[in-house]
Amino acid sequence: MLWNILKKDFIKRKSINLILFLFIILATLFLCSSVNNIKVTSSALSYYVNKAKVPDINFITNTDKDRKEIETYLEKKKEEGTIERYARNHFIVLNSKDLKAERDGKTVEIADSRGSLYVSALDVDFVLAFDQKGNPLELKDNEIGLSHAFMKKNNLQLGDTLILKGEKLIITQEVKDAAFGSDIVGMTRFLVSENTFKKMEPSFQKLRLYYVDAHDPSIILKELKDISIPSIINIVEKGTYAMAYSFDMMTAALFIAIGICFILISLLVLRFTLVFTMEEQYQEIGILKVIGLRDLAIKKLYLMKYFVIVSIGACIGLMLSIPLSSVMIESVSENMLMESSEANFGINVLCAAGIVLLVLAFCYFCTRKLHKISAITAIRGGQSGERFHDDKCFSLSKCKHLPLPVYLGMHDIVTHVKRYAVLIITFCISFILITIPLNTVNTMRSDEMSKRFTLDPSSNIIVKQFEQDQKPVNITELKKDMDMFKEQLNQKGYKAQMSAVPLYFIRYGKTDAFKHSYLSIQLVGDRTSYLEYEEGNAPELENEVAFSKKAMEDEGWVIGDQIIANINGVDRKMLISGVFSDYMQMGSSARLSPVINCDKETLFDYWNAQLYIDSDLSDAKLLSELQKAFPHQDFMNAQTFINQNIGGIQDALDQMLIPMTAMLCAVIMLITFLMEKLFIAREKGEIAMMKSIGIPYKTIRLWQLTRMVFVALCSMLIAIPLSYISNQFILKPIFAVMGAEVKIQVDALQAYGGYPGVLLIGIIIATLVATYQIKRIDIKEMNNLE
Repeated sequence: MLWNILKKDFIKRKSINLILFLFIILATLFLCSSVNNIKVTSSALSYYVNKAKVPDINFITNTDKDRKEIETYLEKKKEEGTIERYARNHFIVLNSKDLKAERDGKTVEIADSRGSLYVSALDVDFVLAFDQKGNPLELKDNEIGLSHAFMKKNNLQLGDTLILKGEKLIITQEVKDAAFGSDIVGMTRFLVSENTFKKMEPSFQKLRLYYVDAHDPSIILKELKDISIPSIINIVEKGTYAMAYSFDMMTAALFIAIGICFILISLLVLRFTLVFTMEEQYQEIGILKVIGLRDLAIKKLYLMKYFVIVSIGACIGLMLSIPLSSVMIESVSENMLMESSEANFGINVLCAAGIVLLVLAFCYFCTRKLHKISAITAIRGGQSGERFHDDKCFSLSKCKHLPLPVYLGMHDIVTHVKRYAVLIITFCISFILITIPLNTVNTMRSDEMSKRFTLDPSSNIIVKQFEQDQKPVNITELKKDMDMFKEQLNQKGYKAQMSAVPLYFIRYGKTDAFKHSYLSIQLVGDRTSYLEYEEGNAPELENEVAFSKKAMEDEGWVIGDQIIANINGVDRKMLISGVFSDYMQMGSSARLSPVINCDKETLFDYWNAQLYIDSDLSDAKLLSELQKAFPHQDFMNAQTFINQNIGGIQDALDQMLIPMTAMLCAVIMLITFLMEKLFIAREKGEIAMMKSIGIPYKTIRLWQLTRMVFVALCSMLIAIPLSYISNQFILKPIFAVMGAEVKIQVDALQAYGGYPGVLLIGIIIATLVATYQIKRIDIKEMNNLE
């Protein structure tokens, strides 16, 4: 008997059951893949850095003059048991001019030489690298391994030849490099065999890196910061490597948020369908009560029906969640070594089982009103007979000038707010969902983001490196290179101004026992006052310095404090003039006055050189002309530079916007179609009565359409403040992980007009398709109207 009841119900309401079945699949699909990815991505960083044997502490020296002192200290700490092990490693420093590539005897353009370029061999048991399958990297002599991102950006392929200052090496591996694989680190490491490295070493500048694993890294870290060893130019903690992948994790975080929103939408639709179906079947419930069935027995009918639907839907969603999990983490796994999402299949199964139990519990909860319904009330369709009351808020007499469809649509919403609340919430979530990646992209493209990377938004072009044989080793050489390049530009007919951002590592502290070495930047050139400060002022005098908000909090300093800085090998008193927030050195850095003399301070690198060219050409055309005039240079605009340094996430989000909008539009059309069919099923009597008094078919359809449009517009209005809240509590924390807060940029026309407009069009189309069945409603249905 139960099977026959189920069979008839499935046939009678096949379209509604089918749509509900699809949403169960979607709920299972996104819940399983999202929870799976939460586990995978949350453990990925620690898994990656541990497998790669990233050291607890890594410090860099630029000469060997303090080698004996450093290694004596490390040996002493090892004997004491504070240090477990340590190793010393060399990096060859490359100039972008040193790079060339060949394929089949033809030159391949190296268009992207992001950050600093280095070559090393895997000759120590630290900072290991892996191939794309996660296996330990193996390289023969005259072979080289490059990161996937570098090969992709430069259109390089396995088998191509990379020429490093005359040394020809065959590209045989795409590398995953935990320590130096993230673009925001600002370092790209090329890997070669030990023999190849020894052969190349005499021809290049070198950096020396010390890797330390300690029982208590904080002790070693504090001592290294306190002792004064001039050749140590930077100290990096293990946690910094994990933070460097924060932008890579942003895509995964956004997908998780999207998955959770889809689950919420699916459950809202499920609840709406359950309640609506029960109300439609009040008379059947009454008959079942009259013949003696208890409430629990009636509930079993609903539980069995939805158990069948949800079990089959959950199984299908479970199977689909496996490939979706792989797709969702693909952009992250390009740069990282991650555990296979299939390895957590048990989590998917538990999630699918959880959805089955959740839906059954939901069914049981929604049918609790059966206890309050008498057999007579149920037979009368849930009505008590006292159905008429004065609608003072929306009476016909006050709205006599409104067209009939508009009045009916607005009247339905105002007088049955609870009925349309689920639909409003569902649409609202969909509208908010589309703004999350949109606002992320707009923020990354904004002037705000440029300034967080110490870029001047008014600059036309960024040049990565001047055409010199070696990188400048101090500020004097950098200024000389800038002057030479400006002269070259003038000779080509480009009247240009230029500014650059040299980078130093300088020790600062309250006393002579220096506490920390901070990345310190100094603006030099024609424009040096474009950076912003949250508190205080930019350093203008020689004895002034500003620190990032994070550095100030770590050290316990405030504006006006006097500190000691070791510049040019001399201790000098400095006054803290301001506080700023940016992404340099993971949000922990310092800014020096442009007028302070740092000519004896070793230049770690320079971040960029910015050109200000007065031209009638567009920036894109100017960029193209400069690239032709200086073919060996690497020119780009600010957004390209930022995108390179955060792993190309802008491109990933750009590519995601249109497919996501299409997916959301399809989902919202399904929701609208389902709801409208349920509304029509409930309102057959009213529609039949309207037909009987001569109201045209088109007017009735327009009434239904107007109602849905009003619901969508209400949802859009509600979504605007909620979208602002999501910016504060979802996007801001993601950006802040890198050490600086940014103001989320919103393009109102796109976020609240263009993209929601596409969803609104989908709602209109779905409503028109669903209301086509009104034509088949006969006036005999008036018999069902009380």
